[in-house]
Amino acid sequence: MNYYSSGGSKLKATAGEYQYLNDFIINQGIDFIWITDGKGWLTALNPLQETFNHNQYLLNLDMLRQGFLNKIL
Repeated sequence: MNYYSSGGSKLKATAGEYQYLNDFIINQGIDFIWITDGKGWLTALNPLQETFNHNQYLLNLDMLRQGFLNKIL
């Protein structure tokens, strides 16, 4: 889990790294759930959307409050 309170170019790279990490872990036969949140993502909506579409599980804090994690597990 991570939280980004500010934006920047790092978030685009971070989103791509989590796509790679997702693929690597899934290839090991393990499900991967990335939990991230923060206002910083407002500056990097496209990379976040791409990762949301790529990864099977990408959640934010509101989704946790709504019970999405329990539904996955």
